[in-house]
Amino acid sequence: MRICLYTATALPKLGGQEAVVDALARHFVRLGHQPLVLAPRPRRPLRVRDAELPYPVRRHPRFFSTSDFISWYRLFLSSAHARHHFDVVHCHDVYPTGYLAALCKPKLGLPLVITSHGGDVRENNPRLQKGAIPARCLTALRTADALISISPFTEQGFRRLCPEARQIVTIPNGIDLDAYRVRASRPSSLDPRIQQGHYVLFLGRLTKRKGVDVLLEAIAKVPANGAVQLVIAGSGDEQAQLESQTRESGLQERVRFLGRVEGSQKIYLLQNAICTVMPSRVWEAFPLVLLETYAAGRPVVGSAVPGIADLVREGETGKLVEQENPDLLAAALRELLADPGRADRLGRAAYQVAEAYSWESVARRHVELYEQLCRGTAVSPAGPGV
Repeated sequence: MRICLYTATALPKLGGQEAVVDALARHFVRLGHQPLVLAPRPRRPLRVRDAELPYPVRRHPRFFSTSDFISWYRLFLSSAHARHHFDVVHCHDVYPTGYLAALCKPKLGLPLVITSHGGDVRENNPRLQKGAIPARCLTALRTADALISISPFTEQGFRRLCPEARQIVTIPNGIDLDAYRVRASRPSSLDPRIQQGHYVLFLGRLTKRKGVDVLLEAIAKVPANGAVQLVIAGSGDEQAQLESQTRESGLQERVRFLGRVEGSQKIYLLQNAICTVMPSRVWEAFPLVLLETYAAGRPVVGSAVPGIADLVREGETGKLVEQENPDLLAAALRELLADPGRADRLGRAAYQVAEAYSWESVARRHVELYEQLCRGTAVSPAGPGV
């Protein structure tokens, strides 16, 4: 099949949506299909490295505005189809890409699939309060032949915004299990005080919604063990403030900020942590970090918010605590730090959960959906089975 993956954000920017589009495109190629990623050019200082990818990428100018002149950008989807002759268009945003594809649908005559990665369908999204944008989102949702829900959170968002949506199909995001089956070597540049099995890991963007400040408060309530106890891997707007909080709390010897990590370094940190901590203040649509942790055979301690609570089985694959409660978070961390054997048992159960989310299986489910839509056959609301 010739598949257009249309997204408002793609590599080289790193995030959940970018990783999903990349993984789907890679696995479509492996399955013998012909994907093309259609995306805007990234903002500086990011530079495209599309030639290094195993699938083609077609770029168009960045969106001038999220509201004005947006319909003009449909020309890029139409011209891409004229050249590549797609069988299906799969958008990874309700707006603007889903809306643009909806505008093009009468001319292109192709099945339209839309995946939400959470933010565009959440309640109180500021974008949904702006002028014509709510009506445009509704147009996209009504026009789509299928809406892919990656989690209960996104399904609820679809139903709230568009009760008359044609078909909502459940297909979760996936994980590349092969990358985690081999133990990664310790990076030579890693601080020697970061010791295997003696630290907990935060991996993600350093923004207020991720709750890293709450995690620092919790670590201050955990007895010191003479080594680094918290590794923070990621970057973001809150980094300077979080580093200041670390100094003011006297945690400099117990906390390490590593910045953004990738590849084997990320895998090593996941495989050798006691657990990954996800102290999010609000929802997570479908947190890939959580699946990556499971694939590494480690448990998750996370906030009991949508997305995390959907995937963490309390007492089986990790622990759930009330968000923004450093006392409860500290208690959960003390329990696992004091009993590494329990963390290992939770981690083994977590890996078994991850096995159901292999990217190959997830990609095949997408292709089955595309083929059903192209044939015009009915699609089960639950989607093709795992």
